Amino acid sequence: MVFIKKSSIFVLAISVASAFATPPLVTRELAKRGAVLSAQFATESEANGAPVVSRFTLENNLWGESAATSGSQTSQVTATNGNSVTWHTTYNWAGGPFNVKSYANLDLRTGLGKAISSISSIPTTWSWTYTSASSNLVADVSYDLWLSNSASSSGASSSSTFEIMVWLSARGGAGPAGSQIGTASVNGVTWKLFKGTVSTWTVFSFVAPSEITNFNSDLKPFLTFLTSNQGVPSSQFLVQAQAGTEPFVGSATLTTNSYSLSIN
Repeated sequence: MVFIKKSSIFVLAISVASAFATPPLVTRELAKRGAVLSAQFATESEANGAPVVSRFTLENNLWGESAATSGSQTSQVTATNGNSVTWHTTYNWAGGPFNVKSYANLDLRTGLGKAISSISSIPTTWSWTYTSASSNLVADVSYDLWLSNSASSSGASSSSTFEIMVWLSARGGAGPAGSQIGTASVNGVTWKLFKGTVSTWTVFSFVAPSEITNFNSDLKPFLTFLTSNQGVPSSQFLVQAQAGTEPFVGSATLTTNSYSLSIN
């Protein structure tokens, strides 16, 4: 589910007067540190570029918190620069060790609704680190792409047909939905390939053989692999593209130093 709330940009206006003339108004954009999101489904639209474009939405997304015996989470954007965003999330979860508690993520808001066959590339960069992590942490760091028969639908809905996850990290024994059906060589990496069912849609998950903390790649070849080898129709529409983390139990601060994503 996607929630959008407009964020703000402050404009500093400086006007200098003299006895002879009033010079033109001088304006300068000031970068704004994002709000600290703590509510279950709190969101914030992140303005990038000039003119202002809300390219991403930060989502706290504590969709599975009811499975925890205790816990909390906050998320915050700390900088934006064109297509690049810096942000972090901090959480502490106990209980329900086999259940995902949340998916703090950046949700792309532009370039969606295209058929796989009409997408030429999905370039992305993601530099991230755990600035703190408990010894009992069970969590993944992942992209989440959603496909549908309808170009105007959203992910995780009754119209969803396929969910495509790319796991860059799986700590503490975290595993995706379903079971491993083989491996997939994509972009020079041999990924473990999982297939399962969640609600009414099929989930394919590509799990990295080891943790990737600096990812500079193209997500389109993952979709191409599935259309060529797993029967996913190339007529399917890409309707949502997210990147974030799914904690099961434990505490951590996941910091994204820079993140970018585009659909061409």
